[in-house]
Amino acid sequence: MRRRALLVRWVFGLLFLPGLVWGQTLWQPMGQSTAKWLGWIDLYDARLWVGPQTIAQTLLSDPTPVKLELCYHRELTPADFIRAAESGLPKHLPPEQRLAVERLHAAYQTVNAGDCYELIHQPEAGLQLRLNGRTVFHDRTPGFKATYLSLWLGDNALSTDVKAELLAPLDGS
Repeated sequence: MRRRALLVRWVFGLLFLPGLVWGQTLWQPMGQSTAKWLGWIDLYDARLWVGPQTIAQTLLSDPTPVKLELCYHRELTPADFIRAAESGLPKHLPPEQRLAVERLHAAYQTVNAGDCYELIHQPEAGLQLRLNGRTVFHDRTPGFKATYLSLWLGDNALSTDVKAELLAPLDGS
């Protein structure tokens, strides 16, 4: 009976406590920002979470766990997400990364005010996209994390203001 109870607790943990599945990273909140369109229309709130002892210089490397949460203020369609991403992604990607981008883009769904996407990277598990806590995409392509999260955190981020606010706590460490 005790063995059965332990099994039930273990399965429950796998199903409902994502930290157990995704390496039990002790997430630490970093910066947050609100992305705006035309300088005054709120699109989404962004929050960055990192693992312990993360530094800005290694943030986009595959061994570094990162979670980016994006909670929306208005409806956006998959076409909106894809258009924005394609404007910021490199034009020429290695074939395996281009395929990963296409798969992620195919997973996008329409969001409404209050919906949240999370991009979560764990070194042992790869990059995961969740919508309101439900996994809609998962990929382990090496380097894909840096390619996609660069849209918010890289040298040519879509918004330098959002990037600066997300990374401010890391830059000050």
